[in-house]
Amino acid sequence: MHVMARALWAPKAGNRSDEYEDAFWPQRTINRTVNRSGLVRLAVADGATETSFAGLWARQLVRAFGSGCFAGSNWPEHLQREQAAWYAEVLQKPLPWYAEEKVHSGAYAALVGLELFSVGNWRSLAVGDCCVLQWRAGELVAAFPAEGADFFTSRPFLVPSNRAASNGLAERVQWASGGWQGGDRFALVSDALGQWMWRRMEAGDPPWQALEELHRTGQQRIFGEWIAGLRASGELRNDDVTAVLVAVT
Repeated sequence: MHVMARALWAPKAGNRSDEYEDAFWPQRTINRTVNRSGLVRLAVADGATETSFAGLWARQLVRAFGSGCFAGSNWPEHLQREQAAWYAEVLQKPLPWYAEEKVHSGAYAALVGLELFSVGNWRSLAVGDCCVLQWRAGELVAAFPAEGADFFTSRPFLVPSNRAASNGLAERVQWASGGWQGGDRFALVSDALGQWMWRRMEAGDPPWQALEELHRTGQQRIFGEWIAGLRASGELRNDDVTAVLVAVT
């Protein structure tokens, strides 16, 4: 299995890059062959802007997924360790009293992760409204967990950094699996881009060619200009945008 994967991102219009609260894994472009017993992990997380230090929490979640912490049945134990680490880091920061109060409520983030196995199958985990799409020769093969543009109109359940808010999380974690063939493409995306993609598909004008071209060029500047154009035309709502684009051969 040869995997070419790269992440492209853009902050909300009007925000600085350090205000970007999505996260992605891997941190660097992957362009390598994986042996027959190997796998590649990829992830996107979307920190909830209204919560405290959501970007930090999103980064912790994708890093934990990328290192395999959520791959087994003991993932709740790993999540608790990530929650404790988030609090430990945040409480080291000098904060005004009102920010301290908000910290105790915790941060929230959506997460989608994808494991690509060299034997020809894949598995995905999702909580919230980040999603993964797979296409082949211009045709949609699989989409998870979103199955239409309306999916993005509801308020999703998110992964909390507050352990006390984790009740019911296990029942909200969704899993999916499937197979891949050489030449298949995948996109892991945060909610604004996922909604745009589904609207294009429902209008009979799927976005595969645009995404494949972005994957080929891999330039942040071109991606940022493309996103700015979609926002200016009203096609894409103003939010942090992230895409991990993948080609498998």
